[in-house]
Amino acid sequence: MYNNDMNHNVLLICALVTFVFIVLRVYFIFLLSTKQKEPEELTLGEALNRAQQLFDDNMHIELQRFLKRELAKKYKSLELRKLLIRSYLALDNTSLAALHLEAVLKIDSTDIDAKQQLGRIYLDDGQKSKALAVYEDLYNYDPTDIMTIKNLAQLYRDLGYNSKSAQMFTLMLEAEDNPDEIVSIKHTIAQLLLADGDNQGALSTYNEILELTPNDLVVIETISELAYKQSDWDKCLECYDKISKIKGEDVEILEKIAKMHFNVQHWDEALIAYRKLIDLEGSQSINYLHYQNQYCETLIHKEMAQEAIDILTNLIKDFPEEDSLAYTLAQAYVSVKEYDEAVQLYLDLIEKLPPEQTEILQNYLSSIIASWAMDLFNSGEYNKAFDKFFEALKYNQESAEIYFKLAKCNCDIKSFQDAISHFKRAIAIAPQESKYYFGLGFAFDELGDVKSARSAFLDAININPLDVRSRKGYAIALTKEFEYAKAVEQFIEILKYEPNDADTYYNLALAHEILGDFDNARKNYEVAISIEPEHVEALHNLELLNS
Repeated sequence: MYNNDMNHNVLLICALVTFVFIVLRVYFIFLLSTKQKEPEELTLGEALNRAQQLFDDNMHIELQRFLKRELAKKYKSLELRKLLIRSYLALDNTSLAALHLEAVLKIDSTDIDAKQQLGRIYLDDGQKSKALAVYEDLYNYDPTDIMTIKNLAQLYRDLGYNSKSAQMFTLMLEAEDNPDEIVSIKHTIAQLLLADGDNQGALSTYNEILELTPNDLVVIETISELAYKQSDWDKCLECYDKISKIKGEDVEILEKIAKMHFNVQHWDEALIAYRKLIDLEGSQSINYLHYQNQYCETLIHKEMAQEAIDILTNLIKDFPEEDSLAYTLAQAYVSVKEYDEAVQLYLDLIEKLPPEQTEILQNYLSSIIASWAMDLFNSGEYNKAFDKFFEALKYNQESAEIYFKLAKCNCDIKSFQDAISHFKRAIAIAPQESKYYFGLGFAFDELGDVKSARSAFLDAININPLDVRSRKGYAIALTKEFEYAKAVEQFIEILKYEPNDADTYYNLALAHEILGDFDNARKNYEVAISIEPEHVEALHNLELLNS
């Protein structure tokens, strides 16, 4: 029994060994046969032919495996890699296609077709920054390629580079001959310029669009808005007139026309427009009094204040609570120098308002009384004038301008010490106003205090280097202190701003003469005489110099 089992196991082992031997033999035979069918390494031509056959047969999986093996040995073969890219694209595998296109460009950075393919893939996949880099490269290679320009225009726009996008869209115009497309592109350019804050460029572009589409209401309204922002009132009026012709004369447009005419001081046209508004709206309109008020303001500017007074007086009878009418009436009274009535109107208005709201009105009142004072002074009523100045200061003690006017009046009556006091008060309130320092310098100079005058004139120049009056005062002060070389520098600086001032050439010549520079003295005396042939001092000094 035991022997039989042992014999049986031996037979099984022998059978198993025999089976393994047969399998191994078959496997080696198979390997030998495979090697005989395919050489260990194909030539490039053979690999291309086989790959092309697989591609034509739509065997893309086999093709891709095959090409991966071949590219491991033929890495720089652009033909094989491009066939692999075509296979990936056929299966919509754009990410792998892009990787191999990038590899192509590493091998050959001048391959334009590969760049274009890669750019399109990036665009389709929404990789805009990568696409932009590719298309910028393509544009540098060929700045006339219209597809590259179009793609760059859109990419720049999407990425917020508005100015660059506008440049690309402008290049697109050069290749476009369809009128509708030209208008569309110009609209896009204008919008990009607006987004970039270039209102002037946008306005110019919309004007070009308007030449192509003269009745485009949206464009006309856009131009009017841009012109308004730039205070180009004439352009606004031109647009509003066109809008009126297209839409008809409605209240909104007519109000804009009236306002524009007022802004550009076309008083007759403004009166006509406001008269139309008053007639169109009627006395029951919420805007009726506003238009009447504007009409009267226009009359005042047109020096027809008495007519404005008559209209406003009647309106106030019907609408006594409408304070804006009283403001305008006060302006009208000032225009005809009826200051008593103007002052009383402001005093009445001030009484109506709570104290915290009266400051602006008090400032206006102060300004009116100061104007009254100036009129009195100019008519020779000096005492009344000074009384009014001090009355004006009661309502606004911090008005530098009133102190300045008061100081000038004191200078005119040769009360220079008082003038100096008032000039200094004006400077204390508004220390950055150069004309106050000039006035102070003038007053000091008249008193013979050259040192203080020089200091005041210099302060004025430091605040405003273009203040020629103060520079002249400073230069003259230098000559009085015998600093002629410095005076020469100042006179030369003055001539930059006033090249035809005979007195400055005379003073320059005089300074040169004192310094012993007779040639320059003679030359500048002659220039002074050429500008003003009857300049007595220059003629006399030149004669002495030549004798």
